[in-house]
Amino acid sequence: MTDVKEMTSEHVEDMLSLVSYAFQWELSDNNRKRFSMLAENSWNFGSFDEKGRLASQVMATPFKIDLFGDHHLMAGIGFVASYPEYRSQGRIDRIMTELLATSRERGVNLSYLAPFSYPFYRRYGYELTFERAVYDVPASQWPDSPKVSGRVERLSWTEAKPVIQELFTAAKRHHQGGVEREEWWLSFKFPLRKNYTYAVYYDAKDIPQGYLVYLLEPGKLTIAEWTWLTGEAFRGLNRFVASHNGSVANIFYDVGFDGQNLQFLTQTPMSGFTVRPEMMARVVDVKRFLKDTKKVQALPESIALMVTGDSYAAWNNGIFELRKGDCGVDIVQVEETELPLVKLSIQRFTQLFMGYLSPETLLFHGLIETDESLLKVLKTILPNQKPILEDYF
Repeated sequence: MTDVKEMTSEHVEDMLSLVSYAFQWELSDNNRKRFSMLAENSWNFGSFDEKGRLASQVMATPFKIDLFGDHHLMAGIGFVASYPEYRSQGRIDRIMTELLATSRERGVNLSYLAPFSYPFYRRYGYELTFERAVYDVPASQWPDSPKVSGRVERLSWTEAKPVIQELFTAAKRHHQGGVEREEWWLSFKFPLRKNYTYAVYYDAKDIPQGYLVYLLEPGKLTIAEWTWLTGEAFRGLNRFVASHNGSVANIFYDVGFDGQNLQFLTQTPMSGFTVRPEMMARVVDVKRFLKDTKKVQALPESIALMVTGDSYAAWNNGIFELRKGDCGVDIVQVEETELPLVKLSIQRFTQLFMGYLSPETLLFHGLIETDESLLKVLKTILPNQKPILEDYF
């Protein structure tokens, strides 16, 4: 009999108590409401001691994500916690084993998480996949923009919500591994989290083209989310941000990094700009992921992928032939192959197929095994842009 089971609504208070203890989480009315909302929309797994007391837990929240036009079900992992007296007993290991198997059964192709330790989660098959561009600069260094024909209007959450949902979905950068947000997640992420202000940019035809979610505190403007559909919308909102340089000392902006930054807009580069690692990801079901990736059908010739080292999702270990035929590409798992082969771990598979690293980079550093002549073929089925994520689990 296992100590791991999927929890129900009757366990929410026990889960909240563990979260409060492990993360020193304030049990305010707002935090209780947020946690209950998250638990209600998640798959919650716990390890229980011999007296039936909750010892460890992991929450997995199912989201639909858009990865360069492919729609996958993703399990967002959060609130991984154990009471100190139950640590180093393998409880999280057993939960993750059960969670990954159940996620696969429920159609999950990908899983994301924000790690407290990259080595700890790497053992479960996760790898660094997303980065953040961080601007923490004096307001006087923030670049201004020329005047535009539209206007910026500050709105209440009720007014801003449908605009934010529409523009977030329309922005191309949010289709590079980003979440297809449901209504409950929007409320969880914004009004229930902090007392944000919402500003929308309207063009000369009064059509919303961008928005800004920000927090104004004494001496500091924090940009929580910034989306634009046009250059004009970017400039209009940027001018709005820059206009605060007389009322705040610092501007903080933390955004998904796609390889570009705002330094080119400044006369003097911003000294407080950095790029930091953030979320990890893993493919949960390699075969189904390949079948659900449309670009695989563009493969010019048959190849094979050999995935190794997936201790917590053993169904992914093995050889997957991508057989090019008259009617497309079939994905077949086999014991042996005579096809040109790429050998890689589940972590490197994830980084490749989510666009975080190129096959040339991985081959150069000895992190995949293949013939260099195969790289051109492999690249035809890989993204040519970096993944971006604006949602934290």
